[in-house]
Amino acid sequence: MNTALFNLGFRPFFLVGAAFAVFSMALWVGPFFPTALMWHAHEMVYGFAVAIVAGFLLTAVRNWTGIQTLYGLPLAGLVGIWLSARLLALSKATLPWAAFLDLVFLLALWAAVSWPIVQVKQRRQWGILTCLGFVVLGQLIFALGEFEVWRAGQRTGILIGLYAVLGLIFILGRRVIPFFTERGVGYPVTIKQYPWLDRWLMPIYSLFAVLVIVFPEIVVDRLLAMTLAVLHGIRLAGWHTPGIWRKPLLWILFVAYGWLIIGFALYGAGMTSLAVHAFAVGGLGGMILGMICRVSLGHTGRNIHQPPKAVGALFLLLMTAAVFRTAMPLFFSEYTVVWYRLAGITWIVAYLGFLWWYAPMLWQPRVDGKPG
Repeated sequence: MNTALFNLGFRPFFLVGAAFAVFSMALWVGPFFPTALMWHAHEMVYGFAVAIVAGFLLTAVRNWTGIQTLYGLPLAGLVGIWLSARLLALSKATLPWAAFLDLVFLLALWAAVSWPIVQVKQRRQWGILTCLGFVVLGQLIFALGEFEVWRAGQRTGILIGLYAVLGLIFILGRRVIPFFTERGVGYPVTIKQYPWLDRWLMPIYSLFAVLVIVFPEIVVDRLLAMTLAVLHGIRLAGWHTPGIWRKPLLWILFVAYGWLIIGFALYGAGMTSLAVHAFAVGGLGGMILGMICRVSLGHTGRNIHQPPKAVGALFLLLMTAAVFRTAMPLFFSEYTVVWYRLAGITWIVAYLGFLWWYAPMLWQPRVDGKPG
């Protein structure tokens, strides 16, 4: 296939994922699907977020293992399955086919990612495979709810997917944020690491996620959430150095991680809906936008220290969306619908900006002539 778009996984999946972030949010804030709450929640996790995860992992696994991941026609086929599922999910009449294709897509993705890791016996990546496996499980459970086999299946499946993707963010964030910071601030710095945090954070988070899904809104959930807020705050403070604020591709990762901490604090305070949107909009949405802006530069042969000048504004727009969706309804609840609309609009503009500046990079060959 003679096109750079399908040379490596990040190219098509970052493109369609960002486009879907715009399209799906436009439908949600517009008059088209005013009551489709489950559609919105499902598509944000299993449509938008999973597409970006697919692009990142299909690219990263090649680097980690030295084994070529999907490219060319097989990669185009996987993208086609994802796109077909998104289109079929727009109509109630075709939801069974959408659910089926989502499962096919996720199983194929899990196989494509796990095979190289298993081949080289990289035990370090097993946590990533486990999180991705829970995403597959979540989609299966969502489908059972969709077909009225399990009454709570839709909610349960969406939450499993959300917390599994957040688990991926925590695993990958622990690796890349200190690494990017030490090499990106422009002066010598040694990031503070706390081995005891590394040992305990994921087990505590896993327990929190299980309890939130199985026994929602109990006292133990809230205590664990507050504990996670404190522990992640300690970790983030250890990573911090003042130079990050001069580098948009760095500060967005810190601010997005901060939104994850805010999400835990809100959950601990009993504000479940606001917590979920702090996780999803500020945390997940911010981390995704920051990472795809950086990865798209590096893997197209461009200088990661010289991003388009507009990226800082795009990041500010997305953080504004998070404020509109979480903080403003908390303090000015009489205008809640207005804040929701403004959050959706600023989210749309942020991801439209990514498409404007980065889409040509994604479909054009690398500027350094290297493969990928």
